[in-house]
Amino acid sequence: MKFHFSLKKRIIITFSLFCALLGIVYAIAVYISLDYIDDYLIDSRLKQEMTQLSVAYESAAAPLVPTSPNIKVYYGTQSMPAYVLQMVQGISEGVHERYYNDIEYHIAVKAVSGRISPLYLVFDVSILEFTETRKIRIWIVLIGGVALMTCLGFSMGAILSRSVIAPVTRLADQVKLLEPENLLEHLSESFAENEVDALARSFEQAVERIQLFVSREQQFTRDASHELRTPVTVIKGALEVMDKRMTVENKSVIRPMNRIRRAVADMENIIETFLWLGREERFEQHEGPCEVLPIIEKVIQQLRQLYADKPVEIKLEFEAEPVLDVPPPLFQAVITNLIKNAYQFTDKGKINISVYLDHLAVSDTGSGITAGALEEITEPYVRIGSSAGFGLGLAIVKKLCRRFGWRLSIDSDTEKGTVVYLYFHSSQGLDNPAP
Repeated sequence: MKFHFSLKKRIIITFSLFCALLGIVYAIAVYISLDYIDDYLIDSRLKQEMTQLSVAYESAAAPLVPTSPNIKVYYGTQSMPAYVLQMVQGISEGVHERYYNDIEYHIAVKAVSGRISPLYLVFDVSILEFTETRKIRIWIVLIGGVALMTCLGFSMGAILSRSVIAPVTRLADQVKLLEPENLLEHLSESFAENEVDALARSFEQAVERIQLFVSREQQFTRDASHELRTPVTVIKGALEVMDKRMTVENKSVIRPMNRIRRAVADMENIIETFLWLGREERFEQHEGPCEVLPIIEKVIQQLRQLYADKPVEIKLEFEAEPVLDVPPPLFQAVITNLIKNAYQFTDKGKINISVYLDHLAVSDTGSGITAGALEEITEPYVRIGSSAGFGLGLAIVKKLCRRFGWRLSIDSDTEKGTVVYLYFHSSQGLDNPAP
């Protein structure tokens, strides 16, 4: 599992782990040092005792009395208890460490001149060395030290992270203010010459490129709005003139003229949609509310005329009259694409449009869409079967739904037809897409 932490948390965690590791190493070193010092002091005491007793042993045969009650003196091995005899087997002169029944003994051996048997000093150090209680207390102190160092590292990390993150946070706050119409400049002037300053300069360069891009896009939008709408208006006017001059003899051009009307309507729809998408308009600022039913009725009337040569019955049913907070032209573009697709996939039969308070459904009795094609039908430039156009209709609808926070769901059966659900909230229809 991969964890993602902010830079501030990473600094705090790094300092805390470093101090904790340092404290653990220090605690282990202290504990080992204490054990080593303990052994060193015992061996030093034993050597000092051996020096004094060996002198007395060499000069007289009087009983030798050590200064510590924990030290036992033996002249040779004859008087030794069995457990001591077992421990001194095979040892040479010097100080040795031996264990018997988990009890630690330090044994000093020295050959004394003029004496046949060496002198043995046996030091029972179990009382002087660490006892379990002392070990527990020492460990408690050391663990407390580790915890204290960890807390110190956490505090240092928190303090340092605030000073380190402050310029980055300030830069992030300024970048949040970036808008296509309000791009910040001179970001780096408020930062010292360091990594954050370099990051701010990179943002400045990116902002300059964005400004040039936005300027070109705005200019293109203005030009496209004029250049594309003018020829469409001319074509529509020419069609109206041709309708008025239509006679019985030239009725054969009615179908081509209807195709031209459909193409003009498609072009108007695409132009309007692309211009809205390209301008990044704020949808809060649009003319009046979007009443769903009047727009659907208008679109139905237009498409009935355009597809008058198709034996398709279209019916509108509604249980509510929803009002949406979106630009009416864009909702018209969405519903036009949905109904137009239903016409294109239906050679004959019915198209039903059902409107509810929180969603609508467009169903047809057409040829349907295969499961494989259904997965990619909302992608740009994907055409299904003999569908006309460039495959942009549902792709545009999908993009608009994403902008409005809507959800699009499509169910299709090649034997029964297709149903398209448009939910006015993205969380709707997840459990049961059918109304």
